[in-house]
Amino acid sequence: MAANDLVAPLTEAPERPTVTLSATLGEGDRLDRVLMRAGVGRADANAAATMVAQAVPLDSIAAGTRIALTLGRRPDRTVARPLEALDLRARFDLGLALMRTAGGLAMHRKPIAIDATPLRIQGLVGSSLYRSMRAAGVPAKAVESYIKALATRLSIGRDVRAADSFDLIIERQRAATGETQIGELLFAGIDQGRRKVQLVRFGPDGAESERERDGAGASRTDGWFDANGQTERRAVSGLPVSGRITSSFGLRVHPLLRFTRMHKGLDIGAPYGTPIHAMTDGVVAFAGRTGGYGNFVKLTHGGGMASGYGHMSRIAVSSGTRVRQGQVIGYVGSTGLSTGPHLHWEVWKNGTAINPRAVSFAGVAQLSGASLRAFKAKVATLLAVRPGG
Repeated sequence: MAANDLVAPLTEAPERPTVTLSATLGEGDRLDRVLMRAGVGRADANAAATMVAQAVPLDSIAAGTRIALTLGRRPDRTVARPLEALDLRARFDLGLALMRTAGGLAMHRKPIAIDATPLRIQGLVGSSLYRSMRAAGVPAKAVESYIKALATRLSIGRDVRAADSFDLIIERQRAATGETQIGELLFAGIDQGRRKVQLVRFGPDGAESERERDGAGASRTDGWFDANGQTERRAVSGLPVSGRITSSFGLRVHPLLRFTRMHKGLDIGAPYGTPIHAMTDGVVAFAGRTGGYGNFVKLTHGGGMASGYGHMSRIAVSSGTRVRQGQVIGYVGSTGLSTGPHLHWEVWKNGTAINPRAVSFAGVAQLSGASLRAFKAKVATLLAVRPGG
């Protein structure tokens, strides 16, 4: 029915007493800014962020985290609504709730029970190792890690047969709320009947001593070890850069100086900007500009071995840092005495230049003492995991 004389028109519609909404934390975003964009006042947003930071580092909260908010009644439309409640998953194993009390905002922690039993998957290689593993439920990232690990011991294309059995164990966390997180590959195995390969990831979070991890010039022992605690580190390729050898080790006529002198390394021609990789683990002894070498990096590898990389267009490491096998240390250029883009690569043994092609960059690391005992315990724990558990 139509309004009559008893109806008094309102100057403005009344607001709801509370508003319930949600916000999402973006990549590189800040919690207080997310809250303010959702309508929370600056003071409440800062107070809420400060309280959450007491439980977890704010930058550790994953992008995409959803935040449930309840905003209360405000005295007038000129001010922001007060924050009455906030709820978020601050960590996989921890939820946080903020509630307004008589004394202001109060935080309540909600621990979430986590089952950290790893996931073990086994199956036949069949016509395609990759497709068989994916069909068995192995995540793509784990398949790639598995293949890279096995490639240090055998040729995937030549040595693996359809009748072989793959076996791998992956980090897994299952929350009581139903969510699952898959982590790194822990174990990579293959049973070929006549031969069984079992590789276990073991790093500095194990029982290695500080001396084993950080000894001057020593290679770090983290990586893939066989069940006996031994690992073989192989060079990623025969050369530190993808290209062709344009000048070999030995006497030659210098292309710019035009007289014969000893060429103490290899020149490898490659396009400008091609990545240059460390051939094996080491420490950066020098990174900078030096004479005819132009932009130059020198690595020490222990055992009296060292290597140098010259004429770079750009250097990607700094002096004193540790580099890993295959890590990019710079990019091909033509700085210094150079006729075009290429890498000058030198290797020294006890200070004397030697032919880089005569050096094997494969090395063997063997665990011992407390490291070996911790490793054996880890192997036993992993092998006790039941498939599909």
